[in-house]
Amino acid sequence: MSQSPSVAPCTGSPVSLCELESLHQAQHHIFSQITSFVRDDALRSDLYRVEKQLFQMLLTLGKAFLAEVIARHGTGKGAEVVDAKGERLPYQEDKKTTYLSIFGILEIWRAYYWRKGHEGICPLDAQINLPARRYSYLLDDWVQGTIVEEPYEKAVERFSKILGIAVSKLGQQSVAREAGVKFDEFYREKPAFDEQTEGSHIGVEADGKGVRMITSEKPTAEAKQKPVRRGKGEKSSGLRKMAVATVDFTFNPEARTPEEMVRMLMREAPQEPGATHAEANPRTARNPTVAASMAGKQAAMDAMIERVRKRDLPGKKKIVVLMDGDPALEEQMMASLRAAGMTHRIDAVILDIMHAMEYLWDAGTALYGERARERIPWVKKHALEMLKGHVGYVIGGLRIILSKKKLKPAQEAALKKSITYFENHKHMMRYDLYLAAGYPVATGLVEGTCGSLIKDRADKSGSRWSSIGVQAVLNERAIMKNGDWESFWRYHMNTEKERLYGRFSITPLKNKINQN
Repeated sequence: MSQSPSVAPCTGSPVSLCELESLHQAQHHIFSQITSFVRDDALRSDLYRVEKQLFQMLLTLGKAFLAEVIARHGTGKGAEVVDAKGERLPYQEDKKTTYLSIFGILEIWRAYYWRKGHEGICPLDAQINLPARRYSYLLDDWVQGTIVEEPYEKAVERFSKILGIAVSKLGQQSVAREAGVKFDEFYREKPAFDEQTEGSHIGVEADGKGVRMITSEKPTAEAKQKPVRRGKGEKSSGLRKMAVATVDFTFNPEARTPEEMVRMLMREAPQEPGATHAEANPRTARNPTVAASMAGKQAAMDAMIERVRKRDLPGKKKIVVLMDGDPALEEQMMASLRAAGMTHRIDAVILDIMHAMEYLWDAGTALYGERARERIPWVKKHALEMLKGHVGYVIGGLRIILSKKKLKPAQEAALKKSITYFENHKHMMRYDLYLAAGYPVATGLVEGTCGSLIKDRADKSGSRWSSIGVQAVLNERAIMKNGDWESFWRYHMNTEKERLYGRFSITPLKNKINQN
């Protein structure tokens, strides 16, 4: 099959009629080949081969039509170009570049304007918004949208096979880094959620998940101290760096009783549709926005608080903080809220009920064993007391058992561990107040974010990342999960156009042949 022609340089900006005729002939030739194939060879083949051949032919036809679109724009010669210094730039020559479209590679000739001591430009590039890397924005959109779900190698291999073009892994890594870095500014400029879709209260959650890093991410001194060869029986867990996941959302409170909650926790009543962990549907998160940061706890919290501020510009909605009990995360969360002047709006700081229940189950298992009949009623009784706000009673009961019962060392250790946990987090365990206020009491959103946003993509077996590389993918993945991909990609293209061409004032030459 013949290839569609590249766009050759022409004299002046408007495309010549002879060039258009040549392109039309190529298009008609390809179309004739498709028609002939459908009426002849396709009838002697199975549908798999027919579909494959038709798709390849249509790509070739698309390339021919795209070549005509570019040709009709001309080279841009004849435009008046003024740079950021207010200087008019004269025409110098026509320059060729290559453009990798979804249909294949095209050559584009553009008039180049330049003056000594000034930055040069091709006006046609600005007119058609030619990307800096010459990869089609549409191709990048497709590949990047796949990279957020699977490794670079698989993504570029897939599109190379489907489109019959060479998609570069390194090139797409660069695109991811250039696009992903716009995450925070995109959400700063994104319009606020429609108040009709928001709840009356704001919820915030944070958690961390380790990501395996490449060796060069390790501090130099630490890397030098590590032996070249591991000792016998020593396993390589690899260098890990914490990705801090955050979620902000709104919700409408609806009260529950401790009895209702304990039935749900003990699985005596089915969860409502859409429930997460112990979460019930009336408190469903509205417009949740997820993010993950490799820049540390403060950077993650500060960025989340900026999103919270945007949700409620008057600053009147109460804020409910849900944490998993990590003291460092809690400390940074409160410090960031304090720095933002939001502490007066915090109505509750809640310990995830599922983490509290884990320690209660551990204590029950230590006392009775996993299969003993007494274990479940004991856990249920103490869970109900905990949900009624009687954490002191639970702690006291465990202390009495420690002092009066003869326990094995393992049992003592388990009970002491649970006591310590409850004492350290007692200030976050006023579940009677939280349930009466109708607040959520589980961190299912951020735990799910750690899994689906971070672990499922960035912590796969054998994967190793640089901080910059994993941040780019996590940013794009968060954008996809937030349902903002289409608007983000438009934002990316617009900001790139401004970055590349916004410094110039360009008055293009009218190309009358575009009306033909």
